[in-house]
Amino acid sequence: MNPDPIRMKRKVQQLGSSTLGVTVPASWARHHGIEKGDDLIMQRDESGGSLLLVPEDPTTTDEEATVDVDSFDADAIERAVVSQYVLGRQLIHISASESLTREERDAVFSAERRLMGLGIVEEQDTEITVRCSIAPTDFELGTLLGRLCRTEGAMRRDAITALRNGDAAAAERVLDRESQVQKLFYLFLRIVFATYRNPRLNRAVGLDTGFPLIGYRSVAQDIVLMADVAADIALLVTDNDVGALDEATSAHIGALADALDTASSATRDAILTPDYERTRDARQALDAVEAHVEKVNDYLLEERPEPLLILQRAVDTLGRSTRHIHDTLEVATHLAFREHPDLVISE
Repeated sequence: MNPDPIRMKRKVQQLGSSTLGVTVPASWARHHGIEKGDDLIMQRDESGGSLLLVPEDPTTTDEEATVDVDSFDADAIERAVVSQYVLGRQLIHISASESLTREERDAVFSAERRLMGLGIVEEQDTEITVRCSIAPTDFELGTLLGRLCRTEGAMRRDAITALRNGDAAAAERVLDRESQVQKLFYLFLRIVFATYRNPRLNRAVGLDTGFPLIGYRSVAQDIVLMADVAADIALLVTDNDVGALDEATSAHIGALADALDTASSATRDAILTPDYERTRDARQALDAVEAHVEKVNDYLLEERPEPLLILQRAVDTLGRSTRHIHDTLEVATHLAFREHPDLVISE
C-alpha cells in the first residue's frame, strides 16, 4: 500500500542535549527545490497545538492550468474556469482536441465576466487562454470584506425601498448588482486560498497570522447569502404586481430595514476590529432586529394589509438575513476572544 501523501508519520530524533528534530518527506523537498542549508518557515497555530512548515520561497510551478473541454458541457467549463481562478492560477488554458464550439467559447466568456481581473490574452480555434492580472497582495482581506459588506448592504436597502415603493425598475437594478457581489466573493476566495498556501502572505493581506482565514471565509459566504436575500426581495417586486405600500405598512417595513442595517453594520465593525465590547453591541442590535420581526409579523396578522402574502414572504426572507448576521457575529466573538485572551482563563 502506498503511504498517505497527505498524512505522514515521522519519528522525533534527538539532535543535541536540548534539540529535537524530524525529517521532511523527500518528495516535498524535491517539489520545492529544498536543499541542505535552506531556510524553512515554521508557524504555530493560535493555541500552539500544531506547527505549519513552509518553504522560505514556496514554489509557483502550478500557476498555470489547462481545462480539457472534450468531456465537459458548457456549464462545467464555466465552473472549471471559476475553480481554477479561485485556486490561484495565473494562466488558464481552455483546450479542445477540435475547434471550440460557440457554446464552449460562450462559457469561457461568461466566466471572464464573472471574475475580477480575468481577461482573454489569446484565442485560437482549439484553445483560449485567460490570465488573471490580480496578485494576492493587491488587496487586504479586511478591505475586501468591507467592500463585500457595503455592497450587500446597499443591495438590501435598495431592495426594501423597491418593495415599499412598488418600484419594479429599482428592483431590477438590485438584481443587476448581484454579479458585483459574486466578483468580490471569488476574488476574496482567491486571496484566502493563496494565503493558505503561503502563510508569508499573512501580513501582506492585513493579518498577523492565518487564524482569521477560516472565519473570514465563513463571513464572506454569509454576506453572499445575505445578498441572495436582497435579490429574493427584489424578485418579489419584479415577479408580482406590487404597488406602493400604505403609510403604516411601509413604516413597519422601514423600521425593520433600519434595525437590520444597524445590526449588520455593528457586526461588520466587530469582524474588522475584533473587540468584545463591539460584539456585545452587535448582539444587542441583533436582538432588536428579532423584536422588529416579531412586531411586523404581529402587525401583518392583525391588520392584514395588501399584498399580504408578498409581505409575509418578504419578512420571512429577511429573517434569513438575521440568521446569517448571527452566524457572522459568532465568528466576530471568536476573533474578539483571540484578541483579548485575558477574558477567558484556561484551567
